[in-house]
Amino acid sequence: MTSTGSALLRLLRGADVYAPEHVGRRDILVGGGRILQMGASLAEFAHAGIEVVDVGGLRLVPGFVDQHIHLLGGGDAAGPLGRVAELTPEDLALAGITTAVGVVGVEMEARGLLLLLRKVHELTRAGLTALMYTGSFRLPAPCMLTSVRADVAFIDQVMGVKTAVSERFYPNQDAAALMQLAGEMLQARAMTGKAAVLHCHMGGMAEGMAPLFELVERLGMPPSQIVPTHVNRTAAFSPVFDHAMRFARLGGTIDFSCCVSHRDGNPTGVDVHDAVRQSLDAGVPLERLSFSSDSNVPAAVRGAAGELLGMRVVPPTVLHRDLMRIVHEAGVPLAQALTLITTNVARGLGLQQRKGALRPGMDADLVALDAQDRIHAVMAGGEWLVQGGRAIPRGPFAPVRVHAAEGTRT
Repeated sequence: MTSTGSALLRLLRGADVYAPEHVGRRDILVGGGRILQMGASLAEFAHAGIEVVDVGGLRLVPGFVDQHIHLLGGGDAAGPLGRVAELTPEDLALAGITTAVGVVGVEMEARGLLLLLRKVHELTRAGLTALMYTGSFRLPAPCMLTSVRADVAFIDQVMGVKTAVSERFYPNQDAAALMQLAGEMLQARAMTGKAAVLHCHMGGMAEGMAPLFELVERLGMPPSQIVPTHVNRTAAFSPVFDHAMRFARLGGTIDFSCCVSHRDGNPTGVDVHDAVRQSLDAGVPLERLSFSSDSNVPAAVRGAAGELLGMRVVPPTVLHRDLMRIVHEAGVPLAQALTLITTNVARGLGLQQRKGALRPGMDADLVALDAQDRIHAVMAGGEWLVQGGRAIPRGPFAPVRVHAAEGTRT
């Protein structure tokens, strides 16, 4: 496939389309950042003034929605030398992520909410859909305005609040404070119509998800408004996985984390593809499952005997990696596996009218996969961010050639 750069209208021809359901060969007309038409043949639009791109031999799938990612770099597991750099637009695009929801990590004092909001602005200017949660691990939850409710109500990019539950570093044992936070999200949803998600980092304490069940029972908070993440943990570490499957049966969506991977050296983790398979086998509906990268954090590198060898940075590409593991190792068809990072997540965030699917009226966010399941191209808002497996640099610091004599950009 070849593209000439920016164009008002683009006609993508001959791709095998997963919307995420498999609809077969389709042409897609894109303009104004949206999908305008889809059909078996849109040859009538292949005329002067419209860029025609042959995508035959590729599979087009919706752009990935990552609802938990450390855009600023998360964690300080190794002290000052363990600080992780900020993600670039190219990092996200090469991972197929066209919508990202940023969170504040452990190093919240140095990398706080205002810096995260500024990062969201940067990524948005580069062509991605960048969003965030207010709050952090601790209670009372920090905010940018007068309250977390105000953050959700008055800052468009804020989709809800992050907090920690059953986390020994941030025990948050004050049930009244958690109730208050949940109440603010109920108010924010009523005020704004936004999803106002209560996004919960789940730790390893023995109570597991008991505080979240209490929110449902005592406050009447809809389970669909609460998203517990990092729940793919071994029973020896915490009861949270078992609790999560019960929570999903109540109508909540549970979120597995790519960085909590036993295969990657986390002894307390269950690999995402195994967690998905176990959940489905236990009768959890597919639409109640999602996974996120939790990437751009430091992670341990261990030897064969479990000894610590060093640290590494978890890249955003783990989202695509685990998608393919779900398909090839858990035996979930691609059309179903895609929902875990597209439609299911978009619905939980209240973005289902714009994100997570390929159909007319939706944002033109898509990923082109080749026959080897590699990411060949990525489009966000109708503009190419990746072509031929290579990122197209965005922003004022994109590489330019400078004429040595005249000092002009060419």
